[in-house]
Amino acid sequence: MKLKMPNLTCRTPDAKLRADALVLPIVVKSGKPQVPGGLSYGADVDERLAELKAAYHGVATAGAIDSQVLPGKARFKRLVLLCVSDKGELTTHSIRNAAGTLVSWCRTNAVAQIAIHATDMPAPTDSDEAGVGQLAEGILLASFKYGPDHSEPGKPDQDLDRVTIAIDGRKLKKAKAEAAHGEALAEGANIARFLGHEPPNVIHPESLATRCRALAKQYNLKIRIIDDKQMQRDKMGAFLAVGKGSASKPRMIILEHTGGAAAAKQKPVVLVGKAVTLDTGGYSLKPGASIPDMKYDKQGGMAVIGTLLAASRLKLKRRIIGIVGAAENMISGDAYRPGDIITAYNGKQIEVLNTDAEGRLVLADCLHYGEKTYKPAAMIDLATLTGAVEVALGHHCAGLMSTDDGLANALLDSGCRTHERLWRLPLWPEYREQLQSIDADIKNIGGRPGGSITAGMFLKEFVTDKTPWAHLDIAGTATISKPTPICPIGATGFGVRLLIDYLSR
Repeated sequence: MKLKMPNLTCRTPDAKLRADALVLPIVVKSGKPQVPGGLSYGADVDERLAELKAAYHGVATAGAIDSQVLPGKARFKRLVLLCVSDKGELTTHSIRNAAGTLVSWCRTNAVAQIAIHATDMPAPTDSDEAGVGQLAEGILLASFKYGPDHSEPGKPDQDLDRVTIAIDGRKLKKAKAEAAHGEALAEGANIARFLGHEPPNVIHPESLATRCRALAKQYNLKIRIIDDKQMQRDKMGAFLAVGKGSASKPRMIILEHTGGAAAAKQKPVVLVGKAVTLDTGGYSLKPGASIPDMKYDKQGGMAVIGTLLAASRLKLKRRIIGIVGAAENMISGDAYRPGDIITAYNGKQIEVLNTDAEGRLVLADCLHYGEKTYKPAAMIDLATLTGAVEVALGHHCAGLMSTDDGLANALLDSGCRTHERLWRLPLWPEYREQLQSIDADIKNIGGRPGGSITAGMFLKEFVTDKTPWAHLDIAGTATISKPTPICPIGATGFGVRLLIDYLSR
């Protein structure tokens, strides 16, 4: 993998500090910038700062930037005022977005190295932290790039190379911890994005398993791979059916973060992710124009991988199991068909009415395996499962369905804290009636009405009432077609930061 992120450090603002730009995060209230104190960068910087402050044009939007070129002898080439509040309100979300906009400004202004003066920066209203973690997180998320440079020929964009967060010595230890936390979150999300962007000729079930072996070794995770032959012996008929049409056979990839000795006696939290590396729809074929983007149908599984990697970096004292269900939904003489009746791992017979409702079949066997094998304290699955949830909720939040109010509320809270927001949908028994089959125990689709909910009801059949379970339908949030300050077009890595927040608490 060619994942590149800027080198990030925290240090005191001493006389040795050098950079292409000195960045001062500011809060703007009533059109006036509140500039942090504690500066010790020399008279030339102080003089230009006074000029910038006096001339500030009053924009109170997160990411608004005013800058000035400094004299040639100065330690910094530019002085930058970066608004980190939005309409006067300082939040973790506004800090992340401002930091992301700063990265874009650095690219277009050929700034490779920056120093951010974070001493005396006000704390966000929605966090106990000082905002250093969100600065790091936003910068590193916004630095993500996949593929070749598409800038103007002969004028390549300058990637941000080094970020120094300058902070008072009394706050340095805490700042370093916050920055490391933000860095781990961004790295996990960026790896999920990178894997998401990888095309289906590069990432298929077998190559994904190989990639995960290397990541497990790098991040000190345990790993187990269940191949198609073992699935056949264990009678995982639902999972196997989806992958039958592909030359690359399905794989169940199991990653484990042990959490240390204290976590050994705990029941684990099991995370389950759908990783359909390409979804053609099978014999219920998708329109041709939509198939290329179906490489992103693996984003639930990529979020699980990214979460396990971040948990390992953060040394979370909790045992976490990640189960990634990897299959490729293709057409061939061996592929499963509409009208087939298949038997899942838990023994239930499923009538297949639509081969494009394949993700729930993969998840069905993964969920049953996760509960049966690990007897978890809680189980959460993530999947780009239905277009219906995108119609209902758009691209600003994911659908949440759960059998446990405590688990659901904890995830909702984490969604608000990380701005990876969720909206809870019901799992009322009336929706189960839409899945009733005459010839089998259950149908794999329940018709158009309540499509995302009936998909959740289908998954519920494969988790017993003993286990608190939540399903996150991320079909509307796993990718974006319009860039944001912290994410380019394509895979978003949605779910990594949310799950780490939940697991940390």
